[in-house]
Amino acid sequence: MRRQIITSAVVLTAFIFAACGGGEGGEELSTTPPPVKLYGVQNAIITYEYSQAASGTKTHTIANFGIYQALLDSMSFRFQGQPRNVYQLDITSDTVQWSVDLSTMEGVRSTFDTSRIRRLVADFTEEEKQDFQASFILRGGGTKVGTETILDRECDVYELGMGGITVALWNGLTMKMDVVMGGENIVMTAVDMDLDFTPTADMFLPPQEAKIKEPEVISSFPEGHPPVDPPQQPSGEMPEGHPPVGN
Repeated sequence: MRRQIITSAVVLTAFIFAACGGGEGGEELSTTPPPVKLYGVQNAIITYEYSQAASGTKTHTIANFGIYQALLDSMSFRFQGQPRNVYQLDITSDTVQWSVDLSTMEGVRSTFDTSRIRRLVADFTEEEKQDFQASFILRGGGTKVGTETILDRECDVYELGMGGITVALWNGLTMKMDVVMGGENIVMTAVDMDLDFTPTADMFLPPQEAKIKEPEVISSFPEGHPPVDPPQQPSGEMPEGHPPVGN
């Protein structure tokens, strides 16, 4: 069963976040542009809606070109006839990540050994760095298959290398994703985007009432991990009940 893409795939580089900053979460947000910009916009809040085999919403908040990210996922879907629910908050703040199951208010905080990430980024050409997300997809065996207009913005559509997943990008931001899973299609589409707001530190911290486990170090990529979005559990698996797909 492919367990690592669906909703987390909205950000095609969650594990890359650590390469762009340094320091513990909760401090003042850095406004110094990172050496590699994960997105072509400085700040964004994108709201998505799920359709077809899933329902619910997702909100992706980005600050300083991707140094800071928060993904709030609330969705229901069916897999092999069984109902599944996801209520999850994944945060990256420089080199610190939190993954919180909001239904239980339990989560983990993780840190990264970033040396492998830095080597990966160093291998990118200057041209590739200008469109980091698309370049990562193409390097992973994906292909550009067309364009689509979403929220009045022309997006490039890519099919990921593992098949069964297409994603529409605008300035590196995921505007739409279509995942074939268990014979069903789960579609996630951007329905609103705010590029004019002031990010604050509290946007990238877990709820105070959440019970957070001690930090774990992730020193390697999870097996079969393509370019994506949100913090992984220490084991490399998505949280229990998370849509099973192949990120």
